[in-house]
Amino acid sequence: MDQDLQKLMQENNRLIKENLELTRQNSKKIKKIQSYIRRTLVGKALYWVVIVGITIGAVYLSKPYINNAIDTYDNFKENVDRSSEIINNPGSVFKGVNLVESIFGS
Repeated sequence: MDQDLQKLMQENNRLIKENLELTRQNSKKIKKIQSYIRRTLVGKALYWVVIVGITIGAVYLSKPYINNAIDTYDNFKENVDRSSEIINNPGSVFKGVNLVESIFGS
């Protein structure tokens, strides 16, 4: 009986040592995975910071051009509106002009 108990204890010790070795290997692998996850998270954060920064910079730098285009559009629209008004009511161009005075001079 003592021999059986001793064999059982040896087997138990062998299994415990094997379990300890597997646990250490798993711990190393888990640390590598955690390190990879952290690096990936930092990389993705930097990626999005760069994307947002470039977008904000592009909007900031293109704002004068956008404002210039808007001003040009507004001027064009005003000219078209004035032209439409003249086409619809051509007499309004000469409203403040006295043709007789301009021709004969007084």
